[in-house]
Amino acid sequence: MSIDLNILIGGAAGQGVHSITLPLAKALMRQGCWVLTSQSYQSRIRGGHLFNQVRLSDRRLVSSREGVDLLLALNQETVTLHQGELSSRGFIIYDAAEVKEVPASVPSLGLSPESLLPGAKERAEIAVNAGACGAVLGLLQAPLDSMLALLQESFGDKGAEVVEWNVQAATKGYEAGAAQKYGLSLSGISPPPEPRLLISGHEAMALGALAGGLQFISGYPMTPWTSLFNAIAQRSGRYNVLVEQAEDEIAAINLAIGASYTGARSLTGTSGGGFCLMTEGLGLASMTETPLVIVNSMRPGPSTGLPTRTSQGDLAFVLYASQDDSPRAVLAPGTPAQGYALAAKALNLADRYQLPVFLLTDQYFADTQFTLLPGEFPEVEVDRALAGGPGSGTYERYAYTENGISPRRLPGFGPELVVADSDEHTPDGHLTEDLQVRIKMHDKRLRKLKTMVQELGGITTSGDPAAPLTLVCWGSSQGPVQEAVERLQAGGTPARMVHLSELWPLPAGAVTAALEGTKKLVVAEMNANGQLNRLLRQETGLQADHLVLKYDGAPFTPEYILRELSNVA
Repeated sequence: MSIDLNILIGGAAGQGVHSITLPLAKALMRQGCWVLTSQSYQSRIRGGHLFNQVRLSDRRLVSSREGVDLLLALNQETVTLHQGELSSRGFIIYDAAEVKEVPASVPSLGLSPESLLPGAKERAEIAVNAGACGAVLGLLQAPLDSMLALLQESFGDKGAEVVEWNVQAATKGYEAGAAQKYGLSLSGISPPPEPRLLISGHEAMALGALAGGLQFISGYPMTPWTSLFNAIAQRSGRYNVLVEQAEDEIAAINLAIGASYTGARSLTGTSGGGFCLMTEGLGLASMTETPLVIVNSMRPGPSTGLPTRTSQGDLAFVLYASQDDSPRAVLAPGTPAQGYALAAKALNLADRYQLPVFLLTDQYFADTQFTLLPGEFPEVEVDRALAGGPGSGTYERYAYTENGISPRRLPGFGPELVVADSDEHTPDGHLTEDLQVRIKMHDKRLRKLKTMVQELGGITTSGDPAAPLTLVCWGSSQGPVQEAVERLQAGGTPARMVHLSELWPLPAGAVTAALEGTKKLVVAEMNANGQLNRLLRQETGLQADHLVLKYDGAPFTPEYILRELSNVA
């Protein structure tokens, strides 16, 4: 029998929801399950309702889903808000000190801190967090060994006493869970033959940027970009990366431009509201042809919007931000493996074409953890694309070339004077008011896109390649759309997915070829106006027959997409 179980862990910020989620997910993965975790949280340090979901299966998972099979409640609000989502095999595990009422029609297990760690009221949070992990494993008849090993790894540096508290609570919780009856058992699942990774999109992007030779990162904290900033900062010493937390986003982008001008591989990032402040710097990087990677981790807006929710509403913003026609590339990974590869590719593209490269992410992509195999992360190459060889008279930093790419030398690494100017300039970098030079220089910069598009593709497909129904998506929508297509196929409706991760310059020929044979074109994206659909129409002439849009701040689910498609003739 196929296993597909959804666990929802809910409480208030500060109650330990994450303290349960991560060890439980890791223990289940080590046991042999494919695990996917997702987060939903409010913009608060303490209080407010937050919940994580741990979905587990005996097959690969690509998306979170709706419905709750096990509800793990740390407060009464969690029961009140989510009891209506319980499935036919719903079961509630709850903190008996905080939850006073559960539905009589739903089987449940109350965990008392006193019973988990007798005589230790001051350690109640430890008791419930570790005890809940053990109770879930006991209920599912999964071995406790992997959880105990994780507790040792996690708390070993805090002393033997803390480890013992957690082990005792987990063991007591396991015994309580094992005494219950539940209709699903993991006893038949065995540990995988090779190690697996539980990794989020931003963690994978951080590793990809480091593998791609990142040397400098600057930024100002802003959810959900901050998790990527932190992931790189935590590894900066090992990889010799200079990290600068700037006073604001204006300083952040200008610091990154300065570092790049001197030769450092540079990255900066923010979320939509912060990127508003970066647009002048974006123009500076474009005019001076300075390589730069910018991460925009999108969230619903305008203004500060919903700070901790997810969105795909900034595609049009990054395509057209800054003054006049300024070239840039736009990439949007859909999976952690794509995030790893595209972070490294963005650094190469920025150096090779001497322009800004955007990486678009969002909260769902940033925080959702997928189970992946180490071999799914590709080898990356570092291409600095710097000019070499002896100098020959006056160095023309912005020399006219057929492909728009001028030889780039670094200041201080040769006898040539490297001149850069934010005004329009001559090939050797000096300010000019010559209007014919202006035309030639502007055309030179724009020719880069015609060259770059030849090495872009980023098209992922799944489903029936001959199906008349095609769902097109981009960025983090890949997993939910892919699973929706799988369910359509299983139900006898031929369908296919076409996911785009390299959006600008749009490889129009490759996209048109991928959509050949489509009779019913559906574009799914998390914004209100169908921004990808507009881009497709602009660049290929293709237009969706139906839009599946979502902009409430919650991510797509396969069920939501299928409900929207039920009205498509």
